[in-house]
Amino acid sequence: MRPDSLQLLAFLPEEERRAVLKRCHRTRYATGAFVFHVGQRGDALHLITKGRVTASAGGGFGEPVTLAVMGVGEAFGEMALIDPDEARTATIRAIEPTETLVLQQADFHELRRRHPAVNDLLIRVLVARVRRLTNQLTELAELPAPVRIHRQVVALGGLFEVLDTDGPIPVSQNQLASLAGAKLRVTNKVLAEARTQRTLSTGRRRIVVHDWPAVRRAARMPVVAAW
Repeated sequence: MRPDSLQLLAFLPEEERRAVLKRCHRTRYATGAFVFHVGQRGDALHLITKGRVTASAGGGFGEPVTLAVMGVGEAFGEMALIDPDEARTATIRAIEPTETLVLQQADFHELRRRHPAVNDLLIRVLVARVRRLTNQLTELAELPAPVRIHRQVVALGGLFEVLDTDGPIPVSQNQLASLAGAKLRVTNKVLAEARTQRTLSTGRRRIVVHDWPAVRRAARMPVVAAW
């Protein structure tokens, strides 16, 4: 994706957008590389222009909890632009070759001084984060675990661009359980039932859906009509 086509920057007037891009520098991460670790001092915002990353935390007594999987057009590390003493609250790791545009804290403050409209960039990132958390909390309170698990499968299918195909979703059952806010044993049971029904199959860190309409029905989502 061309940096100037990022939807997160599209609202900015051309002059301000160019100013932001001029201050950003591109970074590349190989599959499995860490962008930063929880507890590290935050000093920059990252805008994803290629690839996908996971955000995780915890893990002191087992596998880390996967908080989110993010792809092109999304951002992370925004709290570093607000608080100069902010410690990273999650570990970010690339799950495929990934590129980000990095905007340093000092550059952001200089940009917002010269171009007040740049303040809206941070507001939009924060609004997106709040919206994601609100949706997660609402589903956790209102929907049973099996429905949330299937909804996460649909969401991940969209993120990895494999909806309505038999392309693999490269996540583990642990990660799926974390994202759905479900216990691992419940997630394993739901996936086992889906395998028995030949709705999907699973392997090491991969889920392949064979019947997307069935998954959508289990997720209580509209089923896309076939034409």
